[in-house]
Amino acid sequence: MALIGTRKRSLQVRGIERRRLLLESARALLAEHDLDQVSLGDVAARADVPKSSAYHFYADIQALYAALLVVVQEELTTVLSQPLRGRFPTWQSVVRALTKRGAAFYVANPAARQLQIGPKTPPALKLYDRQSDIAIARLYERHIESVFELPPIANRSRLFYRAIEIADLMFCLSMLEHGALTKDMYREADRAASAYLAIYLPAVLAYRNAEAPGYAVVRPRGPEPQSVDTR
Repeated sequence: MALIGTRKRSLQVRGIERRRLLLESARALLAEHDLDQVSLGDVAARADVPKSSAYHFYADIQALYAALLVVVQEELTTVLSQPLRGRFPTWQSVVRALTKRGAAFYVANPAARQLQIGPKTPPALKLYDRQSDIAIARLYERHIESVFELPPIANRSRLFYRAIEIADLMFCLSMLEHGALTKDMYREADRAASAYLAIYLPAVLAYRNAEAPGYAVVRPRGPEPQSVDTR
């Protein structure tokens, strides 16, 4: 019985490692090829994993993409959750800083660009990704609330979600029209999201900390994300 249990654990460890290799290989291939040019067989060959094993873990390439999407969603959320550093004169400047972080993440991550804002992402994956935007909207709201006193607006979280969707649309249009996330479209995403929120939020909000106005926590939990030139 002990021998059977040991073999079972060994198979589980091997299965976890093969899934990791497949996901990392898919990420690497999406840095070189379009979403619709990669097959599950290509990923298996890149990962040096038997094709039969790849199909054991994932029914098709779309299932593997769905699993990879979960990974990049978590990575983006981690980047956006890092404490802000510096002074923020307005709530719009907080939105700008966070949108810049998101843009930097996509610039540095081709797989995330293709899976989350690319023009060839299957509708089912696009719909699933909307769920991560709910979490991102909450992060925007909490970051602003850490610096400013937000007014008690009905369905406030829903308003932030819509603002994120508007910014996301600009990112998607940039990929569709230019095949990349451009500086101009990053700025459009920032302006569009802030303009929508400005319909409901006062132009000027009171600082939460009157002694250090506009100052946010300065202890990031990880490396600073790659910057996007916004000059």
